[in-house]
Amino acid sequence: MDIRTWQLAVELAQPCDLPGFDDGVALLDLLAALPDERREAFVLTQLAGLPHAEAAEVSDCPVGTVRSRVARARATLVDLLEEPAAPAVV
Repeated sequence: MDIRTWQLAVELAQPCDLPGFDDGVALLDLLAALPDERREAFVLTQLAGLPHAEAAEVSDCPVGTVRSRVARARATLVDLLEEPAAPAVV
């Protein structure tokens, strides 16, 4: 099964009326805006809780690279959160 298929299956199985559901969707949208390498480093360290050294092993890169990718991912996420929302089209 490819990643998109299982993600869709999980999303469809989730009840939409739970508290925090919209926040989860917003987080997925924000993470999707990150380049793949930065998203991987951010998810491994900040969401999965791996130490930077373990994330470096998983990503097959130096620890310093993981630290840099996480810092850049954070900066990008902050920038995205600070952007004014586009007006709704009615």
